[in-house]
Amino acid sequence: MATALDAKLSEQVLVVGSPPPGGRDLDLLARSDAHADIAEWLSDAGFLRARKTWAKFDGDSTYAVDLSPAEAWRSPTYDPTRLFRDAEPLPGYRHLMRPGPATMLLLAARGLVGRRGRLTDKSRARVTAALQRDPSAWVAAEQEALALGLVGAVRLLRTAFEAPRPLSSAARAAGIIGILRYDGPVRAKARLVVSTRPRRYRPVIVSFSGLDGAGKSTQVSRLSDTLHHLGFPAAVQWVGFANGQRLHAVLSHLDRGREDTARRWSFPEETPGRERFMPPGFDTNPVGRHAWVFTITALNLVRLWRPVLLPRPDTKVLIFDRFSPDSAVKLDYHYRHLRHLEIRWQRAVFRLASPKPDVGFLLAVPSDTSYARREDWTPEKLAAMGEGYDEQAQSFGLIRLDGTDPVESLCRQVAIAAWRGI
Repeated sequence: MATALDAKLSEQVLVVGSPPPGGRDLDLLARSDAHADIAEWLSDAGFLRARKTWAKFDGDSTYAVDLSPAEAWRSPTYDPTRLFRDAEPLPGYRHLMRPGPATMLLLAARGLVGRRGRLTDKSRARVTAALQRDPSAWVAAEQEALALGLVGAVRLLRTAFEAPRPLSSAARAAGIIGILRYDGPVRAKARLVVSTRPRRYRPVIVSFSGLDGAGKSTQVSRLSDTLHHLGFPAAVQWVGFANGQRLHAVLSHLDRGREDTARRWSFPEETPGRERFMPPGFDTNPVGRHAWVFTITALNLVRLWRPVLLPRPDTKVLIFDRFSPDSAVKLDYHYRHLRHLEIRWQRAVFRLASPKPDVGFLLAVPSDTSYARREDWTPEKLAAMGEGYDEQAQSFGLIRLDGTDPVESLCRQVAIAAWRGI
């Protein structure tokens, strides 16, 4: 990849990440003409763009290029071509260059601010390498930083680098705010501090829905690995349907004088009008039945929102194995299909208040295929739930995929659709 790209270039491009062949991807900083040429070349080569990252998915292999414009560094007092001073060609390449020591420190300082003062092991290694090449690089970096409003960021980087242990949250926050008091363009310093705000207050949500045995867990695992490889840390979450059995145990006094406690949740689903997710204490009149379904709706909303709102500072993507569409299907199946209750208000509340995936997939398989893979449900029940998934796919805007396709083909379809959605 690097060799092919180097052959297409006609001017210097900085490799600001790990140089080939050691890195998992290629991090480039290019001037305007080279930036346009590289972007066109990547597009023609089948790479897909998400912000400044271009990715290509080819079977088991995934490759990414982070392409940043040098023009983003321009200010009224700073020419971005200065970033290319003291650059050295990487061994074996003509146009792919290693940044000079001072530029390496500027890049690390700007990245440190973007990470709110957290110094990663990779950044520490790059600072160490820059100082080995030029022990006086701190002085040169501060001189360059003056026109960029980065003096405070360079000093915060030095403090974090020389500290015997990671800086506390308070120290990092004080260092970022302190950027404003150092010399440099006021607008540049303010823009730098503002850039520390999170782009999102929760991770991007990718969800997988479908019948048991549709292959959700496999796709969740493969997508998680792919996103990690692309530099998008992902966390995996499973959310099942809350049937309210624990709540019923608290409200068991409503069933006094009725069935034995052990039988309250054991009604066979084949019994007309009876279903095991309705406690007898609520099954005596229409108001009780609908009150219980509203309670189940609320329980599932809480259960779905809890992992979504949980603070995840180092997670960019949250992948759900089962999500809101699956709970909506179970709500319909247990109370509308089996009990023949009219629950349009509960369904409306759930649809309105439930968290929605940013990218949602429905892995559709026939009921007999699901039954052959997992014999947890009868084919008849699976067929009924399959119809429910078809309905919820439209309500939640799910991307429908054929779960009987080969795994590798599905993985590629999922990766491309998720990347575009991200």
